[in-house]
Amino acid sequence: MYSANVKEPFGYIDELLITDFSVPSVLWGIDGDWMTNYMPKDVKFYPTDHCGVLRCKTSEVNSRYLVHILEIEGKKRGFSRSYRASIDRIQGITFTVPSRNLQDEAMDKVKAIEAQINEAEKKLESLKGKTAEILKRYL
Repeated sequence: MYSANVKEPFGYIDELLITDFSVPSVLWGIDGDWMTNYMPKDVKFYPTDHCGVLRCKTSEVNSRYLVHILEIEGKKRGFSRSYRASIDRIQGITFTVPSRNLQDEAMDKVKAIEAQINEAEKKLESLKGKTAEILKRYL
């Protein structure tokens, strides 16, 4: 289940609210801190009533790109715990996007950076373990 924190599931359930996962989804937190997330196609999830779900109706928009645009627009509008990102407020957002090729190129760069971040985080975790080992030896 995904709730207002759309980055990490907070639980699991044997039911589905949505049954068609053949297209990617864009998630946003309705009443928590403002955040968005991308769910690839064929990944099943259960959104609670604190999690909004968008799906592109056109192939002219890269769903991962939409996640980033929505994140920026939500910050501009000041979405937060006290100024909720309700469905009505989300429906009021309009924006233009560059060509699909440019969106795809931008998202390829984002994926590459995210891969670098993941590698750096793994190294940090490894170093934390080594630090603990060294401290154990000398304490």
